[in-house]
Amino acid sequence: MRSFRPYLLLTVAFLAMAIIGHGVFLFQWTQNQYMAGPNDGLAQMMPFKHLLYDHYTQGEFFYSFDFGLGAGIFSELSYYFSTSFVYLSTLIIVYLLESLKLIGVPDVLFWANASVFISIARLAIVLIVTYTLFRYMRISRISAVVGASIYGLSGMYFRHAAFWEFFADAFIWLPLLIFGAEKIFREQKPGWFMFAVAIAMIDNFYFAYINFLLTGIYIVFRLFIPLEKTETKWKQAILWFLMAGSIGAGMSMVSFIPSVYAFLNNHRPAFQQDILWFEETENILFMSRYILLPAMFMLFLFVPSLYKLHRFRLFALLGLLAMVLYHSPMAGSIFNGFSAPQHRWEYFLSLMAAGAIASGLDHFHKLKLKEIVAASIMTALFYWWFAWRDEALEFTTLYPRLALVGLVLSLSAALAAPAIRQQWQKPLLAFVLIILVMATSNVYQSEKLLENADVEDVDEELITGEDYDDAEVRALVDEIQERETSEMYRIDWMEGVRNNTPIVQDFQGLSAYSSILNKNLLYFYLYDLEIDMQRESVSRYATLGNRSNLHSLLQGNYAIREKDDPNVPFGFRKFAATENFIAYQNRYPLPFARPAFQVYQESQLADEPPLLREHSMLSGIVLDETTETEPLPDRFPGKADYDIEEIDASYRDGVLDISEETGGMDLVLDEVPEEGDLYISFHLANTAADQGFPLEINEYRTTRKSNQSIYKTFVDDLTIRIEAAQKIEIRLPEGTYELTDIEIVKEPYTLLREQNALADRTSNLSIDGSKVDVTYDNQDGAPYLNLSIPYERGWQATINGEPVDVLKANYAFLAVPLGDGMNDIELRYRPPFFLPSLFISLLSLAAGLFWLRRRKRNELHKYAPKDSMPN
Repeated sequence: MRSFRPYLLLTVAFLAMAIIGHGVFLFQWTQNQYMAGPNDGLAQMMPFKHLLYDHYTQGEFFYSFDFGLGAGIFSELSYYFSTSFVYLSTLIIVYLLESLKLIGVPDVLFWANASVFISIARLAIVLIVTYTLFRYMRISRISAVVGASIYGLSGMYFRHAAFWEFFADAFIWLPLLIFGAEKIFREQKPGWFMFAVAIAMIDNFYFAYINFLLTGIYIVFRLFIPLEKTETKWKQAILWFLMAGSIGAGMSMVSFIPSVYAFLNNHRPAFQQDILWFEETENILFMSRYILLPAMFMLFLFVPSLYKLHRFRLFALLGLLAMVLYHSPMAGSIFNGFSAPQHRWEYFLSLMAAGAIASGLDHFHKLKLKEIVAASIMTALFYWWFAWRDEALEFTTLYPRLALVGLVLSLSAALAAPAIRQQWQKPLLAFVLIILVMATSNVYQSEKLLENADVEDVDEELITGEDYDDAEVRALVDEIQERETSEMYRIDWMEGVRNNTPIVQDFQGLSAYSSILNKNLLYFYLYDLEIDMQRESVSRYATLGNRSNLHSLLQGNYAIREKDDPNVPFGFRKFAATENFIAYQNRYPLPFARPAFQVYQESQLADEPPLLREHSMLSGIVLDETTETEPLPDRFPGKADYDIEEIDASYRDGVLDISEETGGMDLVLDEVPEEGDLYISFHLANTAADQGFPLEINEYRTTRKSNQSIYKTFVDDLTIRIEAAQKIEIRLPEGTYELTDIEIVKEPYTLLREQNALADRTSNLSIDGSKVDVTYDNQDGAPYLNLSIPYERGWQATINGEPVDVLKANYAFLAVPLGDGMNDIELRYRPPFFLPSLFISLLSLAAGLFWLRRRKRNELHKYAPKDSMPN
């Protein structure tokens, strides 16, 4: 028991350190304010934790019709939490508490409440793992504690934990990977590295990529900076890294392959702005939102004798490299998968600074006073230079003041330490550094997160209020769910720009927001049907543009609108209302599974307007490849003729120049449709270098992003549905725009009403996550059955017990071929390549265990006494 006491005391100490480090957030929690960002924190993190908890605890691990229009949650949410070890551990604990009736059914508010406590537990693990790494590298206990605190309690940890919670898990795996690398260098033991690779790749493929790049940089430096006399030779080390890494990667395939497939099956418009190799960025000594370097690190960098220590030299050089890369947008792009530059990898700089400080502390008692004085002067000058050249720096808030206080205290402690007894020098410096770390972490939370990033707005009132989970809307959703008996129906509603509102309010909707989405759906929205989402943005889809054909095709049978919102799809009638909202029901719904008699090919419709594509989907099926096709629907009403009237603008050769605050043009139709809608299609691009803008067309309003925004789609071909009117008023703010290819078509919805009147021959529809069953009586010999399930690899189908092909149809959805008579259809979903990847994982695990056992046996045999060996 005594041997465990030091570890127990250290665990308690690190837990206490994690609690104190979260002091501001813990106080906020007592005020019903939560450790979650108001944007992605509430829009993605909390809803996804809620969604996965509900599905996982019900035994559904693979698919959800509650995530947008339907998606594979194991693969598409692997970027977030579906395979996160921290989240899965939390889920098990929460499920046990719920099973014991110690807590109620977890909802989004529960996960917001729990966020600070999950973060504390995670940080304690980060501190323990980092401490273990430093101790293994022969750093003394007190210095290892200091180093672990500098790394774990860095501002970037709290930023990640608050805004993108799963980002913070990477803080655990980076030191674990480096620990595994050191095991190979020092002891020729590849097991730790092998399992660290497997864990990192299973946990999150995106941060595995970042951490592997960082670990690779570390390994390259280690090959040239040995720390022990008996280290593994570099050729042997490289061989073991390749072998252990390959086996570890093989172990992860059950998670990694479906995750990477989802990533590759995503669509994100290419980042088109220039990426610089070097750029002035935030002041990392005084004001940075990401990294605030400790003054002690800068002091030690100016002490030449410390570079004689191989361990310090390793951390210092890597830290200097990271400081250079921090100022390189190109580096940010490389670490972000060669996409838009992002600050997500800089925790590596914190770890290297922590290692350098811990190594320097261990050698501090050997430094001469003149070295410390010279380094102090250089550090002070360096800070002065950073302050002098930063015109935006103002000492009006605590954060830069604390950086200055940290400089003064660190230099003072370093200069005073040689005057006291040698045994007290390290504790004095350690005490000063830990106090500064604790203070900085709490000031960072207060100013950089709560105040500057509006985290203080995230409270119980927001999460349960009208801006996030409106009680009036909840009441309407409940009324819909009470009256509706069908297996599948969707409600068109989302709160503001929160596309994951359906997850929060527990209904099946028409919107989703995630960094990884089914590219077939994104193409469907952006290119194939040109559906405007009322807000240009990547990683989202939302609404169906109030287009009734699409609502009926995709079970959008209800819509909720604010009372003063005129954007209600054609054929939707009011059936319930509250003080501020109205619920509408679709008068022309279509079945979840529909027969298709007419077959069209995507290439036939390539140059046709989106409305004709809708009609083709209504009257039959659109396949990406087929040898037999029908003539296009003949019911298409054709284009509308119009005249152009300029409004405070000039329009010449496709260029609209607006001279007033707001202007544009009116399109006056020669003939007004008696009923129905108008679809207006056009190409619109702003010539301004950096200016987002709103676009209004009659009652409809949408927004377009600046050409400099990293979230701009650059998809500028738009189709807007409006109610039938003689005059179409296009309004834009002052500026110059490219406005071309204007086309207006009429939609009286004759075809939709005819399709609605057809008999529904489906029966026994059952939808249960990754299982869908339906029976279709094919009396009329339809060749295909359309299903309102987004197409993605992983679906398999049988009809009457026989396997059939699952087809991509109607641009983004599923279809199956039909036989005559009764067709009992069973569809089952498993993540792409799930069984082969599971086989690879099990085989790699067996191979890895066999390899390690054989190595251990060979080592025992090698070092066994000769007289104990058999003759």
